[in-house]
Amino acid sequence: MEKAILNIDNLYISQGMNGNFSHKGDLAIDIINCSYLKTPFTGIVKRIYENCNAVWLESLEKVEYSDGTIDYMTIMTLHDNDISNLKVGQVIKQGEIYYHTGVKGNATGTHIHISVGKGKFISNGWYKNEYGNWCINNQYDITKALFLYTDVKITNNWYSWKKTIYSEVLKQDKSIDELANEVILGVWGNNPFRKEKLISNGYDYNKIQSRVNELLNMKETTYIVQKGDYLIKIGKRFNKNWKDIANINNIKFPYIIHIGQKLIIK
Repeated sequence: MEKAILNIDNLYISQGMNGNFSHKGDLAIDIINCSYLKTPFTGIVKRIYENCNAVWLESLEKVEYSDGTIDYMTIMTLHDNDISNLKVGQVIKQGEIYYHTGVKGNATGTHIHISVGKGKFISNGWYKNEYGNWCINNQYDITKALFLYTDVKITNNWYSWKKTIYSEVLKQDKSIDELANEVILGVWGNNPFRKEKLISNGYDYNKIQSRVNELLNMKETTYIVQKGDYLIKIGKRFNKNWKDIANINNIKFPYIIHIGQKLIIK
């Protein structure tokens, strides 16, 4: 059974539950300054509301809540600028990056709005409360629903979270190349935490790091564009001039790249 995880790299809450600004009567939190949000459990996308890029993800099986409850869980996220990688009916494994901060919809700053509903997705997913705020159905205290990893960087924290270590999460069957590319993308963080996470998940750190070194030192390699990528960012990752990458791949002004696009890096 999976534990439900608030799966982020940095916890920085800009507005908490029942906040006076736009969370009155709502058990949601707003998180800023995080690189990504990974799926808290293996789930299925039940609904997408494009006005604010709201996404409802329902657990495929019952999960363990941080307060000990065993039940299905639904999580709702808002404001990512681009959710073209998601569709209703899509199944996403626990620990996969699926959401980012953004300003889509009625957002005054870049953040992710996150709320948890107890049980399965019902009705249209949310309701408008007496204060005019849209809340997830069967809303549940997020600190009683989601665990937090012990090594998450906490910039500010208004609540008490139950912690769990990375090794308690079910290992995903990934190839050395997949893991090496994730390391390059920063998904596994920096050392020493990166090494600890990989080893605690049962992976061979030395083999993965060796492959990372090979990929970064190859005379030519193929890079697949990920969500949130742009040429300058990719250039910095490979220590290359972004304009050289554009020229090699015949990318012209205004230098637009797309998720899934293959780029040759020399």
